[in-house]
Amino acid sequence: MKSAKAAKLVVLENSDPISAETEAIQSRIRKRAFDLSQMRPPDAHELYDWIMAESQVISVPPVKLVEKDGTFHVTFAVAGVSPDDLNVMVARDQILLKAESMHEANADDGIVHMSDFKSATVFRSVNLPEPIDVRSAKVDFEHGLVHVSANKEGTVAEAPKRAAPTRKATAKKSRSKLP
Repeated sequence: MKSAKAAKLVVLENSDPISAETEAIQSRIRKRAFDLSQMRPPDAHELYDWIMAESQVISVPPVKLVEKDGTFHVTFAVAGVSPDDLNVMVARDQILLKAESMHEANADDGIVHMSDFKSATVFRSVNLPEPIDVRSAKVDFEHGLVHVSANKEGTVAEAPKRAAPTRKATAKKSRSKLP
């Protein structure tokens, strides 16, 4: 029994909004890296600043991209994020997942000896190996996983009009076998 919930899906005509979101995140990371560079230990390298800044600003979820029967299936692991906070942008060549993950310490928790939880922007962009039909894109959310699927551009599943002649051709074949 499936209890999938929908996440927000934005279908785009081009990748410009995804590029803008990516640039905005990189700008935040650059600013944080600069701030960290002002406090960098003398033996650390500039790359240290970038890596630390990136880990403080964003959380990059694991992703899986599978192609099957002319459809791309992308799965993002985003445990702890509400489907209402998820934004998925789909362009012909890219899929972007973005959400705000907020974690607040609670004094009632007791003594916290270890915690990897943090507030951050969950951010992951996936470049697709081939263009997709953005109108076919679907997104759902279940058990901390965001599933995005979309047909490859030009597939039969994309255009239902193409399926009708195939059925007629099959019907003609079966009629030709009649005595």
